[in-house]
Formats: sequence, structure tokens, C-alpha cells
Amino acid sequence: MHPTEQKCAKGTASITAAVLQRCRIWPGESEADFAGLRASLNGRPAYLIYPGEHAEPVETASLPADAELLLIDGTWRKTHKMLQLNPWLAALPRLSFAQVPDGNYEIRKARRDDSLSTLEAAAYALQHLEGLDPAPLMRAFEALKQSQIAHMPDSVRRRYRTE
Repeated sequence: MHPTEQKCAKGTASITAAVLQRCRIWPGESEADFAGLRASLNGRPAYLIYPGEHAEPVETASLPADAELLLIDGTWRKTHKMLQLNPWLAALPRLSFAQVPDGNYEIRKARRDDSLSTLEAAAYALQHLEGLDPAPLMRAFEALKQSQIAHMPDSVRRRYRTE
């Protein structure tokens, strides 16, 4: 997680970690920030869920049982910078989506059509890779969105609602 996302009220990584039992957040940007993460992998295979030219589709991927999945939380610009600052992260085998699901992060604007929140990307990947039911994650996501929308002034709410 990029450090600027830690206190972001609209961030979904924290909600993802609250719903999933085996999810940890590692805030940082530089290679030194992620020394603990690298040590915790302890030689287990790790896969980065992030688009890339050689990314394998999660829909057809078959991973070792002890594989760890990593997602980078932040804006596209921030996550790209994190990859540049962390060659070890950029070198991990990548997983992406052959059929990018429609994102429903109506409280944030994204310039890319394939933009998903961290929660949406995790839910979709885990559904395909581990057969995880995405409903608990999606219910938490909906609760976050409704809470944020309820606190927006009408003029702001109209810009975000897609109804």
C-alpha cells in the first residue's frame, strides 16, 4: 500500500484485510519499506496481480498451493512508481484478467477503463484462483460506498452517482 493511501477514507485495501483472514497490508514505497514483506515470503512463490504484457490470466492460472498473492494499492501513477522503485516486485510473475470485470467504484474517478479498486481486484482474483465466494468482500465494498455517498454534499454526490 502506498503510504498516502493509509488514511484515505475511500481506500479499499483496509476493508479487504478486514474481511479476509489471511491478508496483510505493508505500507511503503521503497525497497527498504518492504524488507519485512520479502522476509515473510520465506521462499514461497509469490505472484503480483497487476496488468502487464506477460501477465497470466487469473481465469486459467494454476498456482502452487503455497503461493502468495500480492496486490499494489494506490493510484496508477503511485503503483507504477512503486514498481520502478522495487525491481524485486516488478520481477515477480504477474497475474491479470483476461476479462476485466466492470469496476463499480463509483466514489472514485478513474481514467482507465480497466481500473478496479484493490478490493474488486482481490475478490475477482480469489474467486478464480481459489473458488472464494466474493459476496462478503462485495458487501463490505457496498457498505463503504454507501457510507461515503451519505456524507457527500448533493453537488458532489451527483458527480459520482451513476444511477
